[in-house]
Amino acid sequence: MKNRADMSHPIVSDDYFQQWQDLLDLFAEFMEVPVVLLTHLNESDELAVMVKNRAIENPYQINQKFNLTGSDTYCEFAIRQQQTLFVANANEDPQWKDKYDHNLGMVNYLGVPVIWPNGDPFGTLCVLDTKTHYYSELQIKMMVQLRNIFEANLDILEKNFELEEVAKTLEYLANTDDLTGLWNRRAFIAQAETELQRTSRYNRTLCLLMFDIDDFKRINDLHGHNTGDEAIKLFSECIMTSKRSYDIFGRIGGEEFAMILPETELASALTLAERMRECVENLTLPLVSGENVSFTVSIGLTEYSEQDDGIFALLSRADRNLYIAKHQGKNCVVA
Repeated sequence: MKNRADMSHPIVSDDYFQQWQDLLDLFAEFMEVPVVLLTHLNESDELAVMVKNRAIENPYQINQKFNLTGSDTYCEFAIRQQQTLFVANANEDPQWKDKYDHNLGMVNYLGVPVIWPNGDPFGTLCVLDTKTHYYSELQIKMMVQLRNIFEANLDILEKNFELEEVAKTLEYLANTDDLTGLWNRRAFIAQAETELQRTSRYNRTLCLLMFDIDDFKRINDLHGHNTGDEAIKLFSECIMTSKRSYDIFGRIGGEEFAMILPETELASALTLAERMRECVENLTLPLVSGENVSFTVSIGLTEYSEQDDGIFALLSRADRNLYIAKHQGKNCVVA
């Protein structure tokens, strides 16, 4: 059996299995057996009953688990050998007479392995009986076809899972600044607008900060763009450790950043902004040459007003305050 720690497959929901219930009931009648099971092998090497026919003679229960490690059960053989197993009567078979559950008395077994599209074991489709039972060629063909249909469904399920993962990746790339991992301008604006609407609807408070790394061009000119990128990443990490979990932080262009502070009045926002400014002021970026680069940040701050008709009104006002901070000597907060 393959190393299950290396497997990565979508979770198959209970609703998905439920779609097979009526089909297994019909299959049990066609096979003329009291028990039909569709089982699934989990990451702990336990085989769980996912669907069973509803005949009263079926003693198994949904989610009933069996540890396969070294159990030498019917299903373990089918899964590990990846082949069909037929036992007409375990009591008459030296290989199986001591391995079946005598309490349940299922001496007869016909099972086929069910696999994921890449060949990893999924589980089994099997029928069991309390007496000797032989199956016609048509019945065996029907079982194989039923298994094939289920595996085709697993293939569709896995392809949908892969498409969802691709969609998530594309969404992440579309919304994320590739240098810092923060929200990019488009995503920040969208997040900020949503928060602003909530603030307006419930008559809450909100503040917005705009950051600009001071003399950033000088860092690029003296030390190169790679150092400039490292400075931006270091700055981002500093602000991320200083902000609150629910604050919205994004890079809106070059060395400019913005942050939404929900549920925050101007006085509290000033305190937070000053803490962030001090954090940046104390940063040191070591270079390969042995030299250290330090830098500061200017911050423009504004508070939401009922007259504001959108996030761009706050951005414009915060940008004006940022401009004032630059002309007041930089490395300061202006509200």
